[in-house]
Amino acid sequence: MKSATPTFPVVPLSAMGFAAFVYVTFEMFAVGLISPMASDLGVSEGQIGLLMSVYAGLVAVVTIPLMHATRNLDRRPLFIATLGFLMLGIVLQASATNYWVLVAGRVSAALTHGLFWSLANPMAARLAPPGQTGKAVAAVAIGSTMSTVIGAPLSTAVGHAIGWRGATWILGAAVIVALLLLLLTLPSMPARPPRTDDARGQTQSAIPSLVFFLTFAVTAVFASFTYLALLIESTAGTSWVAPGLAAYGAFGLLGVLLTGRRIDARMIRINGGDTVLLMAAAAIGLLALQLDSGPVMLIAVAVLGVAAGALPTAATTIFLHAGKRNQDLASSIYVVTFQVGIASGSALGAAAVDRGHLGGTLVITLALAAAALVALAAFSRPKLR
Repeated sequence: MKSATPTFPVVPLSAMGFAAFVYVTFEMFAVGLISPMASDLGVSEGQIGLLMSVYAGLVAVVTIPLMHATRNLDRRPLFIATLGFLMLGIVLQASATNYWVLVAGRVSAALTHGLFWSLANPMAARLAPPGQTGKAVAAVAIGSTMSTVIGAPLSTAVGHAIGWRGATWILGAAVIVALLLLLLTLPSMPARPPRTDDARGQTQSAIPSLVFFLTFAVTAVFASFTYLALLIESTAGTSWVAPGLAAYGAFGLLGVLLTGRRIDARMIRINGGDTVLLMAAAAIGLLALQLDSGPVMLIAVAVLGVAAGALPTAATTIFLHAGKRNQDLASSIYVVTFQVGIASGSALGAAAVDRGHLGGTLVITLALAAAALVALAAFSRPKLR
């Protein structure tokens, strides 16, 4: 008699995806509300914007030490506890009477942001039936992507309508919903010690080269994404900025969905194909600048959206495969590398824009995406096969 095919765990993965939606929405909260937050607290817009850099930097610094310190704890209560820190951050932000209380709120949430994602990916893999790791990771990643498509625009709209403090409290209510969903649906997951039965071999040694691959790829994405509004405005006009950014998010969701369906069987090809899409997006964008063509730039935005949306699911899956002897460590390395890529991409793009060379952001994307492809094909692929 054939054994029954394991059921895909839609409910707990959806709960984790919703938690990801809430966490990332809070991370990006200030992007659309910089001006009212700065005005209300009596600080410059730059000081509010700086909190994004502080957030990413703190995540990069504390993630691996926290994963090491909590390596023997049951993953379920630990994962749920990260939302407790998020809730503390929300309360401090919503009730902030000055800038430093706001800083404390952002820091509180940032402390466990990296831990949240480092736990989420291996937990999704453990919940998944055999051969469906990528599909499970994509189910959680959809929540993060939806924060770009829906969460950030909605929090911005609500913040302008009722004030940024009111919007923060509403986000706090969403955290409570996420906590209840996780408590009701997430099974116990005792910590797993690193595997010692495998020979120290091929897949483990791919991690260092994958770090280079991911650093190049994420830096390539954020060198252009950070200044996407300027790229759209310079070719299509100001009126197309909002629709263009919405299209970027929608095509990012498409990238997640397409990747989740095939990544388990084609992880090397899909990661390589993603870098090719990044290069294509940059090349099309440069052509749009040359032609001063808004429609061509919007095509570039769509291609970039698909590539950027696919990257987290594709790269997470290949990291978990490469680090299968210790997936928690592999996941934390992935999270830190991603944060470094975000900061590096924004900084490199800023250098080009500050020198009056907007197209330089796309040149950086093109060059680094090519470097990512070389790192994957020449150094990671032989160790992963």
